[in-house]
Amino acid sequence: MATIASAGLGIWLLRNLSPTPVALSEPIPDPIKPQRPLPRPILDGRDPLLAPLPSQTPPSAPPVSTSAKTILPTVPPLALKPVPPSQGPAPQVRVAIARNQHSLTIGTTVVTAVTNDQQQVMTQLAPSQGAVVTAREGVLLWNGQPLALSLWIRPSNQLIFVGEKWYRGVVRLIAQGNTVTAVNQVDLEQYLVSVVGSEVYPDWPMETLKAQAIAARSYALAQMFQPASRFFDLGNDERWQVYRGIETEWNTTQAAVQATRGIVLTKSGRIMVSMYAATDNIVREVFGGRGMSQTGAYELGRRGYNHLQILGTYYPGAGLSQIRLN
Repeated sequence: MATIASAGLGIWLLRNLSPTPVALSEPIPDPIKPQRPLPRPILDGRDPLLAPLPSQTPPSAPPVSTSAKTILPTVPPLALKPVPPSQGPAPQVRVAIARNQHSLTIGTTVVTAVTNDQQQVMTQLAPSQGAVVTAREGVLLWNGQPLALSLWIRPSNQLIFVGEKWYRGVVRLIAQGNTVTAVNQVDLEQYLVSVVGSEVYPDWPMETLKAQAIAARSYALAQMFQPASRFFDLGNDERWQVYRGIETEWNTTQAAVQATRGIVLTKSGRIMVSMYAATDNIVREVFGGRGMSQTGAYELGRRGYNHLQILGTYYPGAGLSQIRLN
């Protein structure tokens, strides 16, 4: 279970976010042939969080346009009271990474058993080989063969390929009528490394990245208390928070998430649904002025304000608390 700990504040996460994994039986040979190669080369063993290769420089932010310029405080903003980062484990978040798809290509970097909801091995994935998953009348078809209503892929801390991207964690495939939904169950902190790199530019000031990490963590955890469906907590696009798997992981976003590990925004004893958008205009028009302007946070970070001051500017009356798992 998860609680929020700060000055006597206690909020319990009442449902189990991550089913306890059990030992899988020996994978059985897959009789379905042939398997298709993945649509792009398998990773060569590099961790995407290492310094980018010469041909892979982090995307840089374009100059802020006149229409996007922000209204900055005339006096230094009131900083939020600091909270030390958590040293404990993080909860698992369930993210819908593909919804209502007629077909999905699935692959892994290692031999991986594919199980049903009862942990029975139904088939297996070979390294660097893809399987095509479809659905018919509420049943998943694996390379054309019906297997189960729902399938789990747990590749022993390796990467999973779904559709067009690579992800960490576990993937659950769910048949919904004649379509497939894929849900990535992943460590909240690892999820945030990608979200921060998807929502802002990884070469922005570190204090801005820290503010974005805390805002994104708070929003995600609030969604976990009120999940979008019984299958997933939130989606992966602008309707929730943008999440692109390892594609948008950078060493800078990893550092920002690690420095703020487990820290969330709270107000009146509750986790804040910390809205944010690209500019002041969007925050004003969509959220009634309540939320963080990302370009404004960038400008404050560029001027030397720290993440506590940035958050204090855009979330007045909020406090910081720490997630703890019990």
